[in-house]
Amino acid sequence: MSFKIGLIGKPNAGKSTLFSAITATEVEIASYPFTTVAPNIGTSFIIRDCPETLVGKKCTPNHGSCSNGKRFIPVQIVDVPGLIEGASEGKGMGNQFLQSVNDASALMLIFDLSEALKTNDAAGSIEREISDIKEELLKWASSIISRDWERFAKKADSVNEKVEKQLARKIGSLGIDEKDIHAILSAGSLPQKLSLWSGADFRTFADLMFTRIKAIVPVGNKADLVSHDKISSIQQIDPRIFPVSAEYELAVQRALTHGLISSRLTPFIPTEKANQKQVEVLKQIEAFISSGAVARPFDILGEIIEKTLKLIVVYPVYDESTWSDKAGNILPDAFLMQDGSTPLDLAYKIHTDIGEGFIRAVDCKSRMVIGKDHTLRDGDVIRIISKT
Repeated sequence: MSFKIGLIGKPNAGKSTLFSAITATEVEIASYPFTTVAPNIGTSFIIRDCPETLVGKKCTPNHGSCSNGKRFIPVQIVDVPGLIEGASEGKGMGNQFLQSVNDASALMLIFDLSEALKTNDAAGSIEREISDIKEELLKWASSIISRDWERFAKKADSVNEKVEKQLARKIGSLGIDEKDIHAILSAGSLPQKLSLWSGADFRTFADLMFTRIKAIVPVGNKADLVSHDKISSIQQIDPRIFPVSAEYELAVQRALTHGLISSRLTPFIPTEKANQKQVEVLKQIEAFISSGAVARPFDILGEIIEKTLKLIVVYPVYDESTWSDKAGNILPDAFLMQDGSTPLDLAYKIHTDIGEGFIRAVDCKSRMVIGKDHTLRDGDVIRIISKT
């Protein structure tokens, strides 16, 4: 999988609980600092309408799953050690934390919503929760950018080479490439000569990186401990915040794992394995989730993929009439592609040889032949015709 989303936050924010809920991965969960002492990596999913409903045949995914016309498309999730002040200087689990987010495409910033709302200044408390963590990220990224800068900048200014290319070699470990760096430089008023950069410029670059390239999405956990009125007020404080209940989501995931329900999607339909008490608890959770006051983690992931990272889902197939691969598997793959991608981009994503041998493509929904520069759309089913 090409895209990784990190879960970050202070100790006791409930990251590990949320991680277990959305990845079905059992990890240590406890109410003391640094329960997570090394990054946990698992797989979660975004949910999309599956094209199987159009072709009239049950799909057979190579990765993820499909239930009742809903395709569960895998996304990698990393739960990193709890962040404390000074992490950028190596305090606590700082080094492990910060290195874990290098290749994350976006970050879900988890904080304890119930604690924040206990104060007289809820808006200020929430803002501090978010800004404290972001501050450590900015300090860490700035320190990596500025490391051995004077020698690097002097040499860079003396050669005739694109600044983006030079910076990509120096700070590529931050998980950004030339295209990302170009976007950052275009958005900020940074000196053209690298030797003129100062500490403020390193911070500006880092801030733009976490705003435009590695977006930070605030998630207020423990919403089950907060009244509906207070949850509703969150959107007025900051419309970017997603209230969730990791405890409830973990209960749903465990009910699914033990066969008490057939799907994690509401409405929950209890199976014969569920006893009366379990049915009552599931109804309580369903009512809470269905109230509209909270978000579900899969919806947040979908929002990040679609609106923050601007990715679309494309289904490559071998046979445009059956929407299958060579073995007859229906819609076997679902690729996450950057919005604006073309059939040629898809061909290269499948395999370099297919990209190099590209001849044309077929839009399987319309049966129209499309060229290499055609702009793909979300949900497209595409056959690539190649010399290879």
